[in-house]
Amino acid sequence: MSDPPGEVVGETEWRRLDKRMLLIHPFQSLLQALPAILALFVARIGADDSDRWELLALPVVVAFGLLRWVTTRYRITGDQIELRHGLLHKQSRTARLDKVRTVDLTAQLHHRALGLAKVEISTGSAGKDRLVLDSLGIDEGRRLRAQLLDRLRTVDPALAALPPPTGPALDVGAPASEVDEVGAEEELLRLHPSWLRFAPFTMTGIGTAAAVLGFVSQGIGRFSEQGDYYESSARWLEEQGWLPSVVGLLVLVSLLAVGAYILSFWGFRLSRNHTGSLHTRRGLLTSREVGIDHTRVRGVELGEPLGLRLAGGRRLKAVSTGLQGEAGGGSDWLSPPAPASVVEGVAAAVLGDPVAVGGTVTDHGPAARRRRLTRAVTPPAALVVALAVGWDVGDWPLWWLVGALPLVGGGWLLGRDRYRGLGHLVTGRHLVARSGSLDRRRVVLARSGVIGWKLRQSWFQRRAGVVTLTATTAAGRQHYDLLDLTPERADELLRELAPELVTQFT
Repeated sequence: MSDPPGEVVGETEWRRLDKRMLLIHPFQSLLQALPAILALFVARIGADDSDRWELLALPVVVAFGLLRWVTTRYRITGDQIELRHGLLHKQSRTARLDKVRTVDLTAQLHHRALGLAKVEISTGSAGKDRLVLDSLGIDEGRRLRAQLLDRLRTVDPALAALPPPTGPALDVGAPASEVDEVGAEEELLRLHPSWLRFAPFTMTGIGTAAAVLGFVSQGIGRFSEQGDYYESSARWLEEQGWLPSVVGLLVLVSLLAVGAYILSFWGFRLSRNHTGSLHTRRGLLTSREVGIDHTRVRGVELGEPLGLRLAGGRRLKAVSTGLQGEAGGGSDWLSPPAPASVVEGVAAAVLGDPVAVGGTVTDHGPAARRRRLTRAVTPPAALVVALAVGWDVGDWPLWWLVGALPLVGGGWLLGRDRYRGLGHLVTGRHLVARSGSLDRRRVVLARSGVIGWKLRQSWFQRRAGVVTLTATTAAGRQHYDLLDLTPERADELLRELAPELVTQFT
């Protein structure tokens, strides 16, 4: 956080967190201190004195949790938000309103039971600088989010000059009731239950299913006697045959993937308020609401992993500055896995450039195709040659060689698909970069959000006569590559996208 220069104007009174947090913070403090208290209790077993003085730590910990409410205050002035907390070690943090990137509301089960939410105000790169208000009433948190994202237009002259996308700017001094009335939101997307069919085709769902299965198997292995459970399960699967076993495993993994989808995206809603700021809401047990200032959005990323692509689905994330964690950390979702037409429609609505979202990309030429085919076919071909030599010289099983032959064909198909997924497109406002096969991405990046360019050429690329052009930005992954362009095409793109930069070196 940074202390803003100049005098603070429009000072408002200090506010406290919601009183209902007094039921949460003592419990949280007790849970955090519980391992130390238990360790002290165990260490004191068998002591000569009968006084259990270590139990005095319990009311001390509870009192510490209560003091968090007494010592925590915040206020919003004309151009900054300030947070103060601490009793013996007092801390004061401020953030300029024109530096606010996102406002994230998270409500776990205990928060939701009391109608509270934790509010995280992000102002720095990748969300490292944050003001955390734990906890506010959910309605108060939403009003605070609306006020913060709307006040940006009044404290930043550059933003104040921009026309509001869907209505007039909100008055800074407007009361909460007017914020709710004027800040009515335009709904861009709402989760449809039929989209659950995409859950088994996502790597996130499959990864969650694998983690659950691993956790359950470890628990069974720990508590079962002498591995009897595993032995009986193995005998039962052997009796059923391999086909029912595979089908049963796929069904189980699919059900777990659907469960993970529901936990993460149930109730998903994407909306846009009258200033253009984007709001997302999702989650079954732990609900999460994120507000993203539209002036910080630098583009979108359409994810097209192989399984989801074969099922006719896509997913959508924002390329924005200030989101929590690398690549958003979950704050950047603009659409869960959903039908491709729905996701592309949302991306076009967010960016206002349908051509950049759905237009045909330009391929990168024969050299790029040869590189993808060579890199995909060479490893399985080398394996086949090694197995053939082993079979001929070392009496290796022939079925090893026969089983490896389809890998060559699979590598060739993979190389072809990687080349079909490679391309770029330039529109009046955006640069599009697409690449990948198993995890294909189409990134639509605002040309105004690019802060630098880099040309890179490896030893193998020099042999093939291609280069990689990288656009750097402060948002998202912070660099996006146009792979294996011919040098002539890379030079044309640079002259089109950054002519003032090229003229400095010519």
